[in-house]
Amino acid sequence: SAMSKNVVLTGGNRGIGLGLVKELLKNDQVAKVFATTRSPSKSPELLSITDPRLHVVEMDADSDESISRAVQQVAKSVGSSGIDFLINNAGVLLPIDINAPINRKEANKNFEVNCVATMAVTYAFKELLKAGAKRAGHSQVVNISSVLGSISLTWGSVPPRHFTAYNMSKAALNMYTKTIGTEWKADGIRATAICPGWVKTDMGTDAAELTVEQSTSNIVSTIFKLGEANSGLFYNHKFEAYTW
Repeated sequence: SAMSKNVVLTGGNRGIGLGLVKELLKNDQVAKVFATTRSPSKSPELLSITDPRLHVVEMDADSDESISRAVQQVAKSVGSSGIDFLINNAGVLLPIDINAPINRKEANKNFEVNCVATMAVTYAFKELLKAGAKRAGHSQVVNISSVLGSISLTWGSVPPRHFTAYNMSKAALNMYTKTIGTEWKADGIRATAICPGWVKTDMGTDAAELTVEQSTSNIVSTIFKLGEANSGLFYNHKFEAYTW
């Protein structure tokens, strides 16, 4: 039925991704969750979830062959139903000090994972998103972004300047969100950026304000509320609009 949603989520093995998997499975509108991870064997917490709606999919977003295999696995499972949501959650934060010689390799990694891999994965799932939109009227790309990627909300030296390359990559991801929200509208595909907030994860550290559960429960309720008017826009986990 149009109520049963198929969801693909990248980076489902830890942190916010794992939290999103758990929250999605609490929602009875969810038919299947495909959680991608680079190495399932190193994702014990994800593998320990016994809900039959969960499918753990091996995917290395740096490899087009690996992405293609993951798409085929999902396609085989959903058939002509396609997918309703693609949640691009996989991301990295490699610190770069802008007041020191720039480590190009580390700076680039922020863009390779947070932007280029996301573009490659999203395009690879486009046909399944189109099929989902054909069935349900629309489908939705959710890019897990960050308020740190908002140019208008950037403030002074907090967070520390060594987040700059990460912040730049999230600003670039926001541009991609806005672009496909417009470009793919004719296919019924929407795209929205969501900031999860500052969350207690490996990346966010224990100093963070929110638990994984607080953030992800709000994100999941938000993505089910997203409509045409929210496409190409940027929100926090409480569904409050952010400026670019």
